Amino acid sequence: MDKLFEEPQSWGEAIQQYSRAKTQRPRPDSEYAKPERVTRYEKSRQEVEYHPILQTFADSSRQQHSVAREETSRVSQLNKAKDRQIRYEAPFDILTFADKREPLPKPTPAEAQAMIAPFNPHAEQPTFRHPLDSCYQYNIVSNQPLNKHHYTAPELRPNVSEEVNTTKPRLQHMAALPRDFNILSNRYVEKHDEKVKLEWEIQRRSAAVKYWETHDFEPLLGHYLQPDKEAAYQGAIDDELSRQPMKSFNRLPPSLQKGEGFVYDITTHQVKNDGLYSKEVEKQMAKLGRDAQTWERNEKMRNAGLEKQMLADTRAINRSSHTRYVDTFRHGFNIVDHRDYRDPQTYLPPPRTRPEPTLWQAVGPNRPPPPEPVPPPHAPVAPLLSTMPPGFADSAKLGRTGGFGSTGGRDFGATMPAAASSKAGIGMLAEYESRAPAPA
Repeated sequence: MDKLFEEPQSWGEAIQQYSRAKTQRPRPDSEYAKPERVTRYEKSRQEVEYHPILQTFADSSRQQHSVAREETSRVSQLNKAKDRQIRYEAPFDILTFADKREPLPKPTPAEAQAMIAPFNPHAEQPTFRHPLDSCYQYNIVSNQPLNKHHYTAPELRPNVSEEVNTTKPRLQHMAALPRDFNILSNRYVEKHDEKVKLEWEIQRRSAAVKYWETHDFEPLLGHYLQPDKEAAYQGAIDDELSRQPMKSFNRLPPSLQKGEGFVYDITTHQVKNDGLYSKEVEKQMAKLGRDAQTWERNEKMRNAGLEKQMLADTRAINRSSHTRYVDTFRHGFNIVDHRDYRDPQTYLPPPRTRPEPTLWQAVGPNRPPPPEPVPPPHAPVAPLLSTMPPGFADSAKLGRTGGFGSTGGRDFGATMPAAASSKAGIGMLAEYESRAPAPA
Protein backbone atom coordinates (compact mmCIF):
# COMPACT_ATOMS: atom_id res chain seq x y z
CA MET A 1 0.00 0.00 0.00
CA ASP A 2 2.90 2.32 0.67
CA LYS A 3 4.03 2.11 -2.94
CA LEU A 4 0.88 3.93 -4.05
CA PHE A 5 1.92 7.04 -2.14
CA GLU A 6 5.67 7.00 -2.66
CA GLU A 7 7.20 9.70 -4.83
CA PRO A 8 8.05 8.17 -8.24
CA GLN A 9 11.70 8.31 -9.31
CA SER A 10 11.00 8.25 -13.03
CA TRP A 11 8.32 8.67 -15.59
CA GLY A 12 7.83 4.88 -15.82
CA GLU A 13 7.33 4.48 -12.09
CA ALA A 14 4.80 7.27 -12.20
CA ILE A 15 2.81 5.41 -14.87
CA GLN A 16 2.98 2.16 -12.91
CA GLN A 17 1.92 3.91 -9.72
CA TYR A 18 -1.02 5.49 -11.56
CA SER A 19 -2.12 2.11 -12.97
CA ARG A 20 -1.91 0.47 -9.54
CA ALA A 21 -3.99 3.25 -8.00
CA LYS A 22 -6.69 2.51 -10.58
CA THR A 23 -6.73 -1.25 -9.90
CA GLN A 24 -5.97 -1.53 -6.13
CA ARG A 25 -7.86 -0.12 -3.12
CA PRO A 26 -6.01 1.94 -0.55
CA ARG A 27 -8.00 0.41 2.38
CA PRO A 28 -8.65 -3.27 3.35
CA ASP A 29 -11.44 -5.10 1.56
CA SER A 30 -13.34 -5.61 4.80
CA GLU A 31 -14.01 -1.90 4.99
CA TYR A 32 -15.64 -1.97 1.54
CA ALA A 33 -18.00 -4.85 2.42
CA LYS A 34 -21.73 -4.16 2.25
CA PRO A 35 -23.69 -4.07 5.52
CA GLU A 36 -25.72 -7.11 6.43
CA ARG A 37 -29.14 -7.04 4.86
CA VAL A 38 -32.04 -7.26 7.31
CA THR A 39 -35.18 -8.72 5.77
CA ARG A 40 -38.76 -8.29 6.76
CA TYR A 41 -38.94 -11.99 7.56
CA GLU A 42 -36.33 -11.67 10.29
CA LYS A 43 -38.08 -8.64 11.77
CA SER A 44 -41.42 -10.44 11.76
CA ARG A 45 -39.84 -13.39 13.60
CA GLN A 46 -38.53 -11.01 16.25
CA GLU A 47 -41.94 -9.43 16.64
CA VAL A 48 -43.62 -12.79 17.38
CA GLU A 49 -40.95 -14.23 19.71
CA TYR A 50 -43.61 -14.25 22.47
CA HIS A 51 -47.03 -15.67 21.63
CA PRO A 52 -49.69 -13.45 23.24
CA ILE A 53 -52.36 -16.19 23.23
CA LEU A 54 -50.34 -19.23 24.27
CA GLN A 55 -48.25 -17.10 26.64
CA THR A 56 -45.05 -18.86 25.55
CA PHE A 57 -41.73 -17.87 24.03
CA ALA A 58 -40.76 -19.04 20.58
CA ASP A 59 -37.27 -19.92 21.82
CA SER A 60 -37.45 -23.27 23.63
CA SER A 61 -34.49 -22.57 25.93
CA ARG A 62 -35.93 -19.23 26.93
CA GLN A 63 -39.32 -20.82 27.53
CA GLN A 64 -37.81 -23.51 29.78
CA HIS A 65 -35.89 -20.90 31.73
CA SER A 66 -39.06 -18.84 32.15
CA VAL A 67 -41.07 -21.86 33.31
CA ALA A 68 -38.39 -22.79 35.86
CA ARG A 69 -38.27 -19.21 37.13
CA GLU A 70 -42.05 -19.08 37.46
CA GLU A 71 -42.09 -22.38 39.33
CA THR A 72 -39.44 -21.15 41.74
CA SER A 73 -41.24 -17.86 42.24
CA ARG A 74 -44.54 -19.66 42.80
CA VAL A 75 -43.06 -21.89 45.48
CA SER A 76 -41.42 -18.88 47.13
CA GLN A 77 -44.67 -16.93 47.14
CA LEU A 78 -46.58 -19.89 48.56
CA ASN A 79 -44.00 -20.32 51.30
CA LYS A 80 -44.24 -16.63 52.18
CA ALA A 81 -48.05 -16.83 52.24
CA LYS A 82 -47.88 -19.91 54.48
CA ASP A 83 -45.47 -18.17 56.83
CA ARG A 84 -47.74 -15.13 56.94
CA GLN A 85 -50.74 -17.35 57.69
CA ILE A 86 -48.94 -19.15 60.52
CA ARG A 87 -47.78 -15.78 61.88
CA TYR A 88 -51.30 -14.39 62.28
CA GLU A 89 -53.17 -17.66 62.90
CA ALA A 90 -52.70 -20.58 65.26
CA PRO A 91 -49.37 -22.37 64.67
CA PHE A 92 -51.01 -25.78 65.20
CA ASP A 93 -54.05 -27.64 63.93
CA ILE A 94 -56.91 -27.20 66.38
CA LEU A 95 -58.24 -30.72 65.66
CA THR A 96 -55.16 -32.90 65.44
CA PHE A 97 -52.75 -30.56 67.34
CA ALA A 98 -50.23 -31.03 64.53
CA ASP A 99 -47.58 -28.31 64.33
CA LYS A 100 -47.96 -26.35 61.10
CA ARG A 101 -44.39 -25.12 61.29
CA GLU A 102 -42.98 -28.60 60.78
CA PRO A 103 -42.40 -29.14 57.02
CA LEU A 104 -41.61 -32.85 57.46
CA PRO A 105 -43.39 -35.48 59.56
CA LYS A 106 -41.99 -35.92 63.01
CA PRO A 107 -40.06 -39.08 63.85
CA THR A 108 -41.78 -41.73 65.89
CA PRO A 109 -41.60 -40.85 69.61
CA ALA A 110 -39.42 -42.97 71.84
CA GLU A 111 -42.46 -44.26 73.75
CA ALA A 112 -44.13 -45.55 70.59
CA GLN A 113 -40.85 -46.91 69.22
CA ALA A 114 -40.35 -48.99 72.37
CA MET A 115 -43.80 -50.48 71.95
CA ILE A 116 -43.32 -51.31 68.27
CA ALA A 117 -39.88 -52.91 68.70
CA PRO A 118 -41.06 -56.38 69.92
CA PHE A 119 -43.20 -56.84 66.79
CA ASN A 120 -42.10 -59.12 63.96
CA PRO A 121 -41.18 -56.80 61.06
CA HIS A 122 -42.42 -59.45 58.60
CA ALA A 123 -45.78 -59.84 60.29
CA GLU A 124 -48.74 -59.14 58.06
CA GLN A 125 -50.76 -56.08 58.98
CA PRO A 126 -54.41 -56.85 59.72
CA THR A 127 -56.60 -55.80 56.77
CA PHE A 128 -60.07 -56.48 55.48
CA ARG A 129 -58.75 -57.95 52.26
CA HIS A 130 -59.64 -61.54 51.35
CA PRO A 131 -56.61 -63.84 51.79
CA LEU A 132 -57.11 -65.32 48.33
CA ASP A 133 -57.81 -62.23 46.27
CA SER A 134 -57.01 -64.00 43.00
CA CYS A 135 -58.16 -67.24 41.51
CA TYR A 136 -54.75 -67.90 40.02
CA GLN A 137 -52.12 -69.75 42.01
CA TYR A 138 -49.26 -67.90 40.31
CA ASN A 139 -48.26 -64.33 39.64
CA ILE A 140 -49.82 -63.22 36.36
CA VAL A 141 -46.86 -60.89 35.62
CA SER A 142 -43.88 -63.22 36.19
CA ASN A 143 -45.82 -66.53 35.84
CA GLN A 144 -44.12 -67.83 38.99
CA PRO A 145 -45.91 -69.63 41.83
CA LEU A 146 -47.08 -67.54 44.76
CA ASN A 147 -44.71 -69.32 47.13
CA LYS A 148 -41.84 -67.81 45.12
CA HIS A 149 -43.23 -64.48 43.90
CA HIS A 150 -45.39 -62.76 46.50
CA TYR A 151 -45.42 -59.39 48.24
CA THR A 152 -45.26 -60.85 51.79
CA ALA A 153 -42.34 -62.42 53.62
CA PRO A 154 -41.27 -65.96 52.61
CA GLU A 155 -42.66 -67.53 55.78
CA LEU A 156 -46.02 -65.81 55.22
CA ARG A 157 -46.49 -66.65 51.55
CA PRO A 158 -49.38 -68.95 50.45
CA ASN A 159 -48.44 -72.62 50.39
CA VAL A 160 -49.60 -73.59 46.92
CA SER A 161 -48.49 -76.30 44.56
CA GLU A 162 -45.66 -75.51 42.20
CA GLU A 163 -47.40 -77.36 39.38
CA VAL A 164 -48.84 -74.86 37.03
CA ASN A 165 -52.41 -75.61 36.04
CA THR A 166 -52.79 -74.95 32.33
CA THR A 167 -56.52 -75.12 32.44
CA LYS A 168 -58.51 -72.09 33.27
CA PRO A 169 -58.92 -72.00 37.02
CA ARG A 170 -62.30 -71.61 38.49
CA LEU A 171 -63.11 -68.92 41.03
CA GLN A 172 -62.64 -70.31 44.49
CA HIS A 173 -65.53 -70.04 46.90
CA MET A 174 -65.53 -69.45 50.60
CA ALA A 175 -66.25 -73.03 51.39
CA ALA A 176 -62.95 -74.12 49.90
CA LEU A 177 -60.95 -71.67 52.02
CA PRO A 178 -59.17 -72.91 55.11
CA ARG A 179 -61.15 -71.49 58.02
CA ASP A 180 -59.16 -70.39 61.08
CA PHE A 181 -62.04 -68.84 62.98
CA ASN A 182 -65.42 -70.34 63.82
CA ILE A 183 -68.09 -67.68 63.44
CA LEU A 184 -70.63 -69.73 65.40
CA SER A 185 -68.59 -70.25 68.54
CA ASN A 186 -66.72 -66.97 68.02
CA ARG A 187 -63.44 -68.72 68.74
CA TYR A 188 -60.31 -69.60 66.82
CA VAL A 189 -59.99 -73.17 65.73
CA GLU A 190 -56.44 -73.51 67.14
CA LYS A 191 -54.70 -71.63 69.98
CA HIS A 192 -57.61 -69.33 70.64
CA ASP A 193 -56.24 -67.71 73.84
CA GLU A 194 -52.80 -66.97 72.37
CA LYS A 195 -54.27 -65.45 69.20
CA VAL A 196 -56.75 -63.32 71.12
CA LYS A 197 -53.94 -62.03 73.35
CA LEU A 198 -51.81 -61.28 70.28
CA GLU A 199 -54.70 -59.41 68.59
CA TRP A 200 -55.30 -57.36 71.72
CA GLU A 201 -51.60 -56.46 71.91
CA ILE A 202 -51.55 -55.53 68.20
CA GLN A 203 -54.57 -53.29 68.61
CA ARG A 204 -53.16 -51.67 71.76
CA ARG A 205 -49.82 -50.89 70.16
CA SER A 206 -51.39 -49.68 66.91
CA ALA A 207 -53.60 -47.33 68.89
CA ALA A 208 -50.54 -46.13 70.85
CA VAL A 209 -48.64 -45.42 67.63
CA LYS A 210 -51.56 -43.43 66.19
CA TYR A 211 -51.97 -41.58 69.49
CA TRP A 212 -48.33 -40.50 69.69
CA GLU A 213 -48.38 -39.41 66.05
CA THR A 214 -51.20 -36.92 66.58
CA HIS A 215 -51.06 -36.00 70.28
CA ASP A 216 -48.47 -33.77 71.89
CA PHE A 217 -50.49 -31.73 74.38
CA GLU A 218 -53.32 -32.71 76.72
CA PRO A 219 -55.95 -29.95 76.37
CA LEU A 220 -58.09 -31.06 79.33
CA LEU A 221 -55.31 -31.34 81.92
CA GLY A 222 -53.29 -28.56 80.32
CA HIS A 223 -49.81 -30.13 80.11
CA TYR A 224 -47.47 -31.75 77.60
CA LEU A 225 -47.47 -35.53 77.41
CA GLN A 226 -43.69 -35.83 77.34
CA PRO A 227 -42.13 -35.09 80.76
CA ASP A 228 -38.97 -33.44 79.41
CA LYS A 229 -40.99 -31.12 77.18
CA GLU A 230 -43.32 -30.27 80.07
CA ALA A 231 -40.30 -29.54 82.32
CA ALA A 232 -38.78 -27.26 79.67
CA TYR A 233 -42.10 -25.46 79.29
CA GLN A 234 -42.46 -24.95 83.06
CA GLY A 235 -38.89 -23.63 83.22
CA ALA A 236 -39.67 -21.13 80.45
CA ILE A 237 -42.83 -20.04 82.33
CA ASP A 238 -40.87 -19.53 85.58
CA ASP A 239 -38.23 -17.51 83.76
CA GLU A 240 -40.91 -15.37 82.12
CA LEU A 241 -42.64 -14.80 85.47
CA SER A 242 -39.36 -13.79 87.09
CA ARG A 243 -38.82 -11.14 84.41
CA GLN A 244 -42.46 -10.00 84.38
CA PRO A 245 -42.18 -7.30 87.13
CA MET A 246 -39.36 -5.52 85.27
CA LYS A 247 -40.86 -5.64 81.77
CA SER A 248 -42.85 -2.43 82.12
CA PHE A 249 -39.87 -0.76 83.79
CA ASN A 250 -37.45 -1.80 81.02
CA ARG A 251 -39.75 -0.30 78.40
CA LEU A 252 -39.44 3.16 79.96
CA PRO A 253 -36.96 5.71 78.57
CA PRO A 254 -33.47 5.64 80.12
CA SER A 255 -34.03 9.09 81.65
CA LEU A 256 -37.00 7.77 83.64
CA GLN A 257 -35.31 4.47 84.53
CA LYS A 258 -32.51 6.41 86.23
CA GLY A 259 -34.87 8.82 87.97
CA GLU A 260 -34.73 9.22 91.75
CA GLY A 261 -38.31 8.02 92.16
CA PHE A 262 -37.35 4.51 90.98
CA VAL A 263 -34.19 4.39 93.13
CA TYR A 264 -35.63 5.33 96.54
CA ASP A 265 -38.79 6.71 98.08
CA ILE A 266 -38.48 10.49 98.18
CA THR A 267 -40.76 10.62 101.25
CA THR A 268 -39.44 7.82 103.48
CA HIS A 269 -35.97 7.63 101.83
CA GLN A 270 -36.29 3.85 101.65
CA VAL A 271 -34.21 2.31 98.89
CA LYS A 272 -36.33 0.57 96.23
CA ASN A 273 -33.65 -0.70 93.88
CA ASP A 274 -30.30 -1.58 95.41
CA GLY A 275 -28.59 -1.92 92.04
CA LEU A 276 -29.64 1.52 90.81
CA TYR A 277 -28.88 3.02 94.22
CA SER A 278 -25.36 1.59 94.27
CA LYS A 279 -24.78 2.86 90.73
CA GLU A 280 -26.03 6.33 91.72
CA VAL A 281 -23.77 6.35 94.79
CA GLU A 282 -20.77 5.29 92.72
CA LYS A 283 -21.61 8.00 90.20
CA GLN A 284 -21.80 10.67 92.92
CA MET A 285 -18.56 9.48 94.53
CA ALA A 286 -16.80 9.57 91.18
CA LYS A 287 -18.11 13.10 90.57
CA LEU A 288 -17.03 14.14 94.06
CA GLY A 289 -13.56 12.72 93.41
CA ARG A 290 -13.30 14.63 90.15
CA ASP A 291 -14.53 17.81 91.83
CA ALA A 292 -12.01 17.33 94.67
CA GLN A 293 -9.21 17.09 92.16
CA THR A 294 -10.50 20.21 90.43
CA TRP A 295 -10.78 22.08 93.72
CA GLU A 296 -7.28 21.03 94.75
CA ARG A 297 -5.90 22.08 91.40
CA ASN A 298 -7.70 25.44 91.58
CA GLU A 299 -6.42 26.01 95.12
CA LYS A 300 -2.87 25.26 94.09
CA MET A 301 -3.19 27.60 91.12
CA ARG A 302 -4.70 30.32 93.32
CA ASN A 303 -1.97 29.96 95.95
CA ALA A 304 0.70 29.99 93.26
CA GLY A 305 -0.88 33.11 91.77
CA LEU A 306 -1.03 34.79 95.16
CA GLU A 307 2.59 33.97 95.88
CA LYS A 308 3.54 35.24 92.45
CA GLN A 309 1.50 38.40 92.97
CA MET A 310 3.05 38.99 96.41
CA LEU A 311 6.50 38.43 94.99
CA ALA A 312 5.74 40.83 92.13
CA ASP A 313 4.42 43.45 94.58
CA THR A 314 7.46 43.02 96.80
CA ARG A 315 9.80 43.35 93.84
CA ALA A 316 7.89 46.39 92.60
CA ILE A 317 8.19 48.05 96.02
CA ASN A 318 11.86 47.13 96.29
CA ARG A 319 12.56 48.64 92.89
CA SER A 320 11.22 52.02 94.03
CA SER A 321 13.33 54.22 96.31
CA HIS A 322 11.87 55.52 99.57
CA THR A 323 13.52 58.86 98.89
CA ARG A 324 10.88 59.59 96.25
CA TYR A 325 8.16 59.47 98.86
CA VAL A 326 10.12 61.75 101.19
CA ASP A 327 10.93 64.23 98.42
CA THR A 328 7.26 64.40 97.43
CA PHE A 329 6.24 66.00 100.71
CA ARG A 330 9.51 67.81 101.48
CA HIS A 331 8.34 70.96 99.66
CA GLY A 332 5.35 71.41 101.98
CA PHE A 333 2.76 71.80 99.18
CA ASN A 334 1.57 70.01 96.04
CA ILE A 335 3.30 71.41 92.97
CA VAL A 336 0.30 70.55 90.74
CA ASP A 337 -2.77 71.84 92.60
CA HIS A 338 -0.90 73.81 95.32
CA ARG A 339 -2.53 71.95 98.20
CA ASP A 340 -0.88 72.78 101.51
CA TYR A 341 0.43 69.73 103.28
CA ARG A 342 0.46 71.67 106.54
CA ASP A 343 -3.30 71.82 106.54
CA PRO A 344 -4.74 69.01 108.74
CA GLN A 345 -7.59 68.42 106.24
CA THR A 346 -5.21 67.69 103.36
CA TYR A 347 -4.97 64.01 102.47
CA LEU A 348 -1.50 62.52 102.82
CA PRO A 349 -1.16 59.07 101.17
CA PRO A 350 0.76 56.47 103.15
CA PRO A 351 4.08 55.21 101.80
CA ARG A 352 4.29 51.96 99.81
CA THR A 353 8.08 51.89 99.81
CA ARG A 354 10.40 51.00 102.63
CA PRO A 355 13.42 52.93 103.77
CA GLU A 356 16.82 51.38 103.71
CA PRO A 357 17.36 49.45 106.99
CA THR A 358 20.07 50.65 109.27
CA LEU A 359 22.98 48.51 110.24
CA TRP A 360 21.41 47.92 113.61
CA GLN A 361 18.17 46.68 112.04
CA ALA A 362 20.07 44.44 109.62
CA VAL A 363 22.35 42.85 112.22
CA GLY A 364 20.11 42.04 115.14
CA PRO A 365 16.32 42.18 115.30
CA ASN A 366 16.40 41.61 119.11
CA ARG A 367 18.64 44.57 119.81
CA PRO A 368 17.23 47.73 121.39
CA PRO A 369 15.65 50.05 118.87
CA PRO A 370 18.13 52.34 117.12
CA PRO A 371 17.94 56.09 117.37
CA GLU A 372 15.98 58.14 114.97
CA PRO A 373 17.28 57.32 111.47
CA VAL A 374 16.16 60.54 109.80
CA PRO A 375 17.54 63.89 111.05
CA PRO A 376 15.26 66.89 111.37
CA PRO A 377 14.75 68.86 108.16
CA HIS A 378 16.30 72.21 107.41
CA ALA A 379 14.67 75.39 108.57
CA PRO A 380 13.29 76.48 105.17
CA VAL A 381 11.36 73.20 104.77
CA ALA A 382 7.83 73.57 106.03
CA PRO A 383 6.63 71.01 108.58
CA LEU A 384 4.35 68.22 107.33
CA LEU A 385 1.01 68.02 109.09
CA SER A 386 -1.48 65.24 109.20
CA THR A 387 -4.08 65.36 106.44
CA MET A 388 -6.44 62.72 107.85
CA PRO A 389 -9.83 64.19 108.86
CA PRO A 390 -11.01 63.49 112.40
CA GLY A 391 -12.97 60.20 112.68
CA PHE A 392 -12.15 59.08 109.15
CA ALA A 393 -10.42 55.91 110.33
CA ASP A 394 -13.63 54.57 111.80
CA SER A 395 -15.56 54.73 108.54
CA ALA A 396 -13.17 53.54 105.85
CA LYS A 397 -9.69 52.27 105.16
CA LEU A 398 -7.31 54.09 102.90
CA GLY A 399 -4.17 53.03 101.05
CA ARG A 400 -2.96 49.54 100.06
CA THR A 401 -1.47 46.60 101.90
CA GLY A 402 2.30 46.54 101.77
CA GLY A 403 2.61 42.76 101.47
CA PHE A 404 6.18 42.15 102.51
CA GLY A 405 6.07 38.38 102.23
CA SER A 406 7.82 36.40 104.96
CA THR A 407 9.54 39.42 106.54
CA GLY A 408 6.65 40.08 108.88
CA GLY A 409 6.03 43.64 107.62
CA ARG A 410 3.07 45.57 108.86
CA ASP A 411 0.17 46.82 106.78
CA PHE A 412 0.99 50.40 105.89
CA GLY A 413 -2.25 50.69 103.91
CA ALA A 414 -4.38 50.46 107.01
CA THR A 415 -6.17 53.41 108.47
CA MET A 416 -3.88 56.15 109.64
CA PRO A 417 -4.52 57.59 113.09
CA ALA A 418 -6.41 60.83 113.04
CA ALA A 419 -4.75 63.80 114.71
CA ALA A 420 -6.90 66.50 116.20
CA SER A 421 -4.01 68.86 116.81
CA SER A 422 -1.31 69.81 114.42
CA LYS A 423 1.83 67.77 114.46
CA ALA A 424 5.12 68.13 112.75
CA GLY A 425 5.07 66.24 109.43
CA ILE A 426 8.67 65.33 109.61
CA GLY A 427 8.11 63.61 112.94
CA MET A 428 5.33 61.47 111.37
CA LEU A 429 7.61 60.54 108.48
CA ALA A 430 10.33 59.54 110.92
CA GLU A 431 7.84 57.39 112.78
CA TYR A 432 6.91 55.58 109.51
CA GLU A 433 10.55 55.03 108.68
CA SER A 434 11.26 53.63 112.14
CA ARG A 435 8.37 51.11 111.87
CA ALA A 436 9.42 49.92 108.41
CA PRO A 437 10.87 46.34 108.54
CA ALA A 438 14.07 45.19 106.89
CA PRO A 439 13.91 44.35 103.20
CA ALA A 440 13.26 40.77 102.14
